Amino acid sequence: MMNTLVLVKIGNGTFDQWKKSFDDSAHMREKFSRNPMVGKVDDHTALVTVDVFAPAGMMEMFNSDEAKKIAAEMGIERTAYKLQPMG
Repeated sequence: MMNTLVLVKIGNGTFDQWKKSFDDSAHMREKFSRNPMVGKVDDHTALVTVDVFAPAGMMEMFNSDEAKKIAAEMGIERTAYKLQPMG
């Protein structure tokens, strides 16, 4: 299991628009992850933490035609980080 943080920058849209799209894609994410939590930084930035059990599935979704279309329309930039316990 990989605890992952994704920084989402929204260049052409708002957090609320992106969040609706995120919620609508829950059926896709459940194939590779669980326990998503979303935080709003501002109207153009979100933080997502999620437990990823199939990293290849996450990359497959990010590279899908649907995800690429949404990312292009909303100007989405994603940066993923693997989180580890401190200490």
